[in-house]
Amino acid sequence: MSKRWSPGRALIQVLFMLYAISIIYPFIWMFLNSLKTGPEFYADIWSLPDQWRWSNYEKAWDEAGLGQYFLNSIYITAIGTLLGVMSAATSAYTVAKYKFPGGNIIFFFAVSTFLIPTVGSLAALYKLMIDLSLFNSHIGLLVLYSAGLGMNFIILYGFFKGVSWEYAEAAYMDGANDWQIFFRIMLPMAKPGLAAVGLITMINIWNDYFLPYMFLQEQKLFTISVGLYDLVLKQQYAADWTTLFAALTLSTVPVLIVYFLLQDKLISGLTTGGLKG
Repeated sequence: MSKRWSPGRALIQVLFMLYAISIIYPFIWMFLNSLKTGPEFYADIWSLPDQWRWSNYEKAWDEAGLGQYFLNSIYITAIGTLLGVMSAATSAYTVAKYKFPGGNIIFFFAVSTFLIPTVGSLAALYKLMIDLSLFNSHIGLLVLYSAGLGMNFIILYGFFKGVSWEYAEAAYMDGANDWQIFFRIMLPMAKPGLAAVGLITMINIWNDYFLPYMFLQEQKLFTISVGLYDLVLKQQYAADWTTLFAALTLSTVPVLIVYFLLQDKLISGLTTGGLKG
């Protein structure tokens, strides 16, 4: 049965449409201006390009160093997402399915991490990274991204809490050990949650600016977010804004592609986890 039309429903749809346009339009504006020459951009920032100059993208990739930043971000995002999801999955599964002293305390600390501001622990974290020789290193950054608590833990905890333990008992009777049960039974049953958590983690790491800016000092190690900031500083003097717009457009493409391909899994994964939790 179709939903009836009403002025209130129509107003809500119009508001959501205007909100969507307000989000999409800046990206369209940035893309169009990335195809202009410098004089053409300064002459009219709202006009369409006279000629579509794709050479701006080549310039941003090669001369501005965006290619190296891309490779660094792909490496950090891929490994960091894998480590972050697996560490959250193992810790969430252990707390959700095993009874042991301190399990409730671990869950309490996982929830309480949302109450601790990042700035409050920054000084201690900065010194710890230096003492462990992880400062100015991709490995150190990956260690930070592989923490098993936080939002990923909460989402996956809800999934594993809703999985019946009878599957594990049947596997024990067949001679399976704890690791086999986790990897062969529990993880496959939590695929929607893993997909949702993986997508969120990937986007967060790709867009993260704070941690790479604080713990990476050499330009060759910069991720895309820090590299773009460095490029912005340079363009204040070079005034080559069309190249900067090209670099910004390129930086958004991977996230948009992945999101459009996996948005259904993200939504279904979060809603299923919420129902189970």
